Amino acid sequence: MTPLPLLDPGINIAAQGFSPLLTGLLAAGGDLDSLPVYLTIVIFLYLGFHPKYGIRLAVLFGIAGGLNEALKIFFHLPRPYWVSAAVKAYYSVPSFGFPSAGAMCSTVVYGYVAVVVRRHWVVLACTVLLTWAVLARIFAGVHFLLDVLGGLAFGALLLLLFLVAAPKTEAFAAKLSQPARLLCIVVVAALPLIVTIPAYLSLTGWRLPGEWVAMAANQTGAMIDPVRIRYAWESSGLIFGSLLGYEFLIRRGGWEPPKRVLVRGVIATAGAASALALIDWITRELSAAGPVIPSPIVPLVSLALAGFWFTACVPLTARCCLENMRKLAL
Repeated sequence: MTPLPLLDPGINIAAQGFSPLLTGLLAAGGDLDSLPVYLTIVIFLYLGFHPKYGIRLAVLFGIAGGLNEALKIFFHLPRPYWVSAAVKAYYSVPSFGFPSAGAMCSTVVYGYVAVVVRRHWVVLACTVLLTWAVLARIFAGVHFLLDVLGGLAFGALLLLLFLVAAPKTEAFAAKLSQPARLLCIVVVAALPLIVTIPAYLSLTGWRLPGEWVAMAANQTGAMIDPVRIRYAWESSGLIFGSLLGYEFLIRRGGWEPPKRVLVRGVIATAGAASALALIDWITRELSAAGPVIPSPIVPLVSLALAGFWFTACVPLTARCCLENMRKLAL
């Protein structure tokens, strides 16, 4: 049976055969679609631009990650290198293909930054990074054209809805009591799991085609296991920790980024580096406990603690240091 035009691996084959140099360069953009990259952008926006916009992006990114995983599981479509030996896979991806997480998350993250910052060089940089991240999925052989188009569409729709809803939601939350606000934080943090678990349950009784598994293993040497919840746990953890930290920060006077760009950059860089190091350390420590700690708890806890760290601990520490430096200068 002839595949649908947008699900034709021939597009990937043609793209990869156009220029080996170009293919290698674009495929390297796959690293742009990673938690460390997105989290670094969130932290720089939070600590270096304005906490209000940074916390919104943290929540938006978390929701996008959970929704993308739910959609992937619900549609359970393959990736090009799972079905065609002629498509070269530049790396292994164990999850389903549609819609592309790289296209969807890049759209919400880079799109939100461009809308909020509104500086020509920022908009240009976001456009380049988004384009690179999207093309990388095609040239790396891990997504069909349909996958990236679907990711762009879902990402753009989510971004538009979030831009409209976020200010109204914050205005509503501001009128609530502290216990009610904490309950709202729990509910919002649970959204990635709320949308993903039903999609996962819908695949009860469905069997992963053996041809997909064999083809993927032959291509990359790695096994695929797409029928499981991976990213919704870390998405929920990020939202919970970030919102809780932001609430803690606001009740202690908030955070106003310094006027000097260099100081902002130092604080944001230290915040991003320490948050990523914290995630790595917690993940290793919890994973070392083996079966004592269920595997979903590891990303949930590590992202929650990292979220609280960069939204509350880093800005409060930086504020204290800057105040002491001003006193010494006087």
